[in-house]
Amino acid sequence: MKSKIQEYLKTNKLNVSKTLFKTTLLIIVITGFISCKNESKQGNPKSSSNNEVAQTMELAFTNETIGKQFQHYIHLKTALVNTDVNEARSGAKMLMENTDDAASKEMLSKISESDDIEVQRTVFSDVTEKMGKLVKGSLSSGEVYQQFCPMAFNNKGGYWLSTEEEIRNPYFGDRMLKCGKVTETIRK
Repeated sequence: MKSKIQEYLKTNKLNVSKTLFKTTLLIIVITGFISCKNESKQGNPKSSSNNEVAQTMELAFTNETIGKQFQHYIHLKTALVNTDVNEARSGAKMLMENTDDAASKEMLSKISESDDIEVQRTVFSDVTEKMGKLVKGSLSSGEVYQQFCPMAFNNKGGYWLSTEEEIRNPYFGDRMLKCGKVTETIRK
């Protein structure tokens, strides 16, 4: 009788542990989702993006070419925010025409030739890394915000640049438009 009781307790203890683990995991996943919940239904991402294009004009760079590149970068980012494959292709082509960097041209070529928004978004992350270095080295007036979404790329996270503090996530578009945070303000 004693061994049956001990066996019963071991089995139930294991089931309780499994249930507790599953519950904890579920809470973590839900908390992460809620923290990046899409609040975009309240606003139009396209109208906000128009503000960003206007604010890009107010920036000054020590190198005019980098200023043009950044404008096209914002065009590309805005297209991804709006989940617009064709406009992303267009923005990538314009940016590609304004750079002499072979690695950048190769990345931008992938975006301009792709019909898959997720492929475009993945390559955009690499474009952002290069653009961030250019902006940090040549911004002469204004502010550029480096932003980060921890949930991008299967929770590995992804950065992008913006002229607005307000989050407009290019990696999820309207699915999770406001998921992210400002991690750095780039100034002269």
